[in-house]
Amino acid sequence: MTGREADTLTQSEAAGREFARANCAGCHALDDGVSPHPDAPSLRRAAQRLPAWAVEASFERGVQVGHTMEMPVFTFEEGDIANLLAYLDTLKQED
Repeated sequence: MTGREADTLTQSEAAGREFARANCAGCHALDDGVSPHPDAPSLRRAAQRLPAWAVEASFERGVQVGHTMEMPVFTFEEGDIANLLAYLDTLKQED
């Protein structure tokens, strides 16, 4: 992890990072760097692109913004979206 180390994350941020590792890392680099899918931005770059309200609305609708038919279907449990947004916010703070 660049910037803030994993052991400095809050419980919510760490849970969001773990969700991202389990559900997003197949295509997106978790922090910064080269993503496994050539067309997928790193999560840090994705976090920088859109305001938090737009990302949250996208998650609530089923992750539609900027994704193609290749995007897997997500089932968010209670707290997952808030945790993922908290983690993405840490990526914005690393500049």
